[in-house]
Amino acid sequence: MAKARVSAGHTLMSNEVEAGASELLYPIGEVARLTGVSQGLLRLWEREGLISPQRTPGGHRFYTSEDLTRLRHIAHLRRVERLNTAAIRRELGTIERSSTSEIADEELNLGLRLRALRIGQDLSLAEVAERTGLSTSFLSAVERGLSSISLGNLFKLADAYGTTVPGLNSEYRREQRNMLRPEDRPRFVAERGLVLIEDLITRPGALEAQRIEIQPGGGSEEPYSHPGEEFIYIISGQLAFWIDENEQYNLEAGDSLYLLSTQLHRWRNESEKPTTVLWINVPVVQGSANNPEQRGTAQYRHSFPHFRNE
Repeated sequence: MAKARVSAGHTLMSNEVEAGASELLYPIGEVARLTGVSQGLLRLWEREGLISPQRTPGGHRFYTSEDLTRLRHIAHLRRVERLNTAAIRRELGTIERSSTSEIADEELNLGLRLRALRIGQDLSLAEVAERTGLSTSFLSAVERGLSSISLGNLFKLADAYGTTVPGLNSEYRREQRNMLRPEDRPRFVAERGLVLIEDLITRPGALEAQRIEIQPGGGSEEPYSHPGEEFIYIISGQLAFWIDENEQYNLEAGDSLYLLSTQLHRWRNESEKPTTVLWINVPVVQGSANNPEQRGTAQYRHSFPHFRNE
C-alpha cells in the first residue's frame, strides 16, 4: 500500500493524510524546531486561521513544505516586522477556519482546563456559581464541553479564580519578569478567533494590563462586571462600548475610557476593520461605607493559577 513520506522517520498510511506519495510531511515538533516557534504558538496560529495543517483521524498535525515556508514567513513578520495578527492576515490572507469537530474539541479542552483549575483551588461548582452568578448546571455543561461560553462569562470565571483570561490556560505560568517580548506574552483566543487577548504583565500584583485584538464582529457578547477599576485606550480601529446598558460610547483610535468594573459593561467591534486596545484593570477593595466616594484599595493577586486533576 502506498505511504506518504514523513520527516524524521515517521510514516503515515495514504488514507490518513491526503498527500502525494512523494510529499514530505513534518510533525509539529519538528516544525517547531525548524521555525523556532513553540508548539503552542503554532496551534494558536492555526486557530487564528493563519495556517491549516493536515490532520490524521487521531488528530495529529502534519505540515507540508509549503506550510513550513509560510510559517517561517509568519514568524518573520511577527518578530522582525512587528506585525500583529490582523496585519499578518492582511499580508498573507487566511486559511480556512476550523471545522465543526475541531471547534467541539476546543470547547472540550477549555472545559477540562476550567475543571482542573476549579479543583486545583478546592472549589465546588456551587461556590464558583455564587462568585460568578452563573448557574451550576451551566458551569457543569461548560466543563464537560457540552456548552460554549461567551467571553464575558470567561472574564467572570477568570476573576473568580483570581487570574486573567489567558491565565485560564493550563500551561500559563506567572514569572518574575519585568519585560516581555511579543512572542512571550500569554495568549487566549476567543470567539472563534475573533478576539485575541494577550497579557502584558505576568508578575504577581494588583495591576493587570492586556493587549486585545478584536476582529469585525468580535466582542464580549454577554455584559459582565467584577470588582475593580478599568482604563481602556484604543490603539487602532473602533469599539462600541456599553455601560449599564444606558451609556454607549463609540470609541475611536486615540480615545480613552474609564469605568468602575462593578458596572455592567459589554463591547463589540461593529466596524469593518480590526481594533486593537490597551486594557488596564486594577481589582480593588471597595471604599468605606461611610464615604462611598473614597477610592478603594488595590487587591493584590499573588497566587499562581493552579491546576489539579481529581
